[in-house]
Amino acid sequence: MGIVVLSCGSGGVCANMAEAGKTEGADSLKREKSRLESSVREHVRTEKALETERDFLAAVLAAADTLILVLDSAGRILQINRAVELAMGYSADDLCGRMFISTLPIREVAAGLREDLRRLEKGGGPRPFESHWATSTGERLLVHGSLAPLRDSTRTLSHIIVTASDVTQRRALEDELRAMSLRDDMTGLYNRRGFALLAEQQLKDSRRSESTLAIVYADVDHLKSINDAFGHGAGDIAIITCAQALEVTFRESDIVARIGGDEFVVLAEADARKLDLVSRRLNRELDRRTADSGLQFPVSLTIGSAHSKPPHRTSLDALLQQADAFMYEHKHEEKESRE
Repeated sequence: MGIVVLSCGSGGVCANMAEAGKTEGADSLKREKSRLESSVREHVRTEKALETERDFLAAVLAAADTLILVLDSAGRILQINRAVELAMGYSADDLCGRMFISTLPIREVAAGLREDLRRLEKGGGPRPFESHWATSTGERLLVHGSLAPLRDSTRTLSHIIVTASDVTQRRALEDELRAMSLRDDMTGLYNRRGFALLAEQQLKDSRRSESTLAIVYADVDHLKSINDAFGHGAGDIAIITCAQALEVTFRESDIVARIGGDEFVVLAEADARKLDLVSRRLNRELDRRTADSGLQFPVSLTIGSAHSKPPHRTSLDALLQQADAFMYEHKHEEKESRE
């Protein structure tokens, strides 16, 4: 193989080549510098965009009425929003770093939420829940919400988002409305609908326990005469007096209801002998209330009763009809005795 030796001659060619090399190197440095500057500018823009997005998300979290907590995959609280602080009475410093399960939910419901978290860890989807949470002062709030998983590119659980709403007041209002629909406005006793619902269940329970139940049907005496002589306000007083006497005479476990203008019914666990004693106590209670109130008219009730005994059971409607019939029979007898 031959060896070629290049000669620069007078040196001009080599000088030119060196100058060309320097220029090319400078251009390469400029290009690299431009690339780095562009990369830095892009990084700065990205950082600013991320910061803007973080600020926006923080503002959304702060403005949201919904209670929002961010947990890590183990269930440890990483972040809470302002709504959590206001509702629960804790600051972010109080809660962040603590385990969600052992901090907010009361002990009785923690087990169910713990199982929900395990299912999320195993790949499950969002889990709805309704449970009681304890505030910093020990007050119980009823919350309704969900546990939603966040997963990374490998589908591994990375975070859990807890969103919840305080439904304590709404549930209390619902319960109040439900109670109102089952209660008589004037007396506070159960109304016909409330009595039917509770009495049917009581009858079912008595079949299992083989206990004797009594239906008492009571009618306010001379209500029309009281209304005519003293006005409807006096008639209302007579009705309320009877309702109060019935309520204190019978046991708390008995079901006392006003099912009509002057008609009351009671479902009580009592045989005939016990019911006779209760009836006498009721009459004494009415006499006492009439005397203590200084009413210008007597207040009394005429009652009839029917029993449901094991092993033979009677339907609620049949018992009511029997007790109603006996009540009118007693009312007729009293009318004849006065004549």
